[in-house]
Amino acid sequence: MNGRIDYHQVAPLTVWLDGKEQQCSVDKTSTTDSHWTLVLTTPDGRTWTGSGQGLWTAFLELRRQLEPVGYKLCCAGAKLDANMRGGRWSDGDIVDLLSRRTLLGFRHKAFLFDYAPPAKTATVDEQSARYDRWLATPWWRALLPGDPVR
Repeated sequence: MNGRIDYHQVAPLTVWLDGKEQQCSVDKTSTTDSHWTLVLTTPDGRTWTGSGQGLWTAFLELRRQLEPVGYKLCCAGAKLDANMRGGRWSDGDIVDLLSRRTLLGFRHKAFLFDYAPPAKTATVDEQSARYDRWLATPWWRALLPGDPVR
């Protein structure tokens, strides 16, 4: 990491494993040049680390490590319809929840680590594919019945 520590916080985070929710902790650190490190610690003491330029990059790296071993983060940033469009490479911690209304210009936002039920979350690949489909959706599809994102 370059630069001095600019931000450090340890916060609770709910994860889904083996059909039940567990409370873990996530240690969030950033430097003055927006390099983020996220360290997830489970109740049994195991840890995973994701880091990168910008919070979203570190968050995705952490999720890519957790998914193969069965962990699912129960937070807004892991929702199928979430994406960090603004502030992706900076210190922003707000995700956009992309929906029919977003196609019409209305923003629905959430904090990256706000709780989300496991049924609303997805893998990084599923989330990325949904975002790509959302980007390709013409705004006028929001006026038609059904899910405008196909």
